Amino acid sequence: MPRSGPVTTFGIGQDADGTFPFVVSEGEVVPGPLLEIGNTTSRVDFGFDPGEWTDAWAATGIGHHWALCTGHRAKDLRAVAELLGVPFRAVTGPGPL
Repeated sequence: MPRSGPVTTFGIGQDADGTFPFVVSEGEVVPGPLLEIGNTTSRVDFGFDPGEWTDAWAATGIGHHWALCTGHRAKDLRAVAELLGVPFRAVTGPGPL
């Protein structure tokens, strides 16, 4: 489990036309109870309602597997997407990402 602090979720989605966008969201690992499902888990606060975040994250076309990176990395991942000509999608709450 990452220590408390900033994190970024990162994954690759798939659109109906076959395009593979980069998908990111920035949050904070916070203390609190964790799911005991046999995998490494973290409690992440994305700055808005968890149900709304889940709906917005799923609506990007993201698959089941994605990464949790330490630190806020959205700007770096956006730059990589631009260099590669890949669409970039950010799931955010209040304020820009």
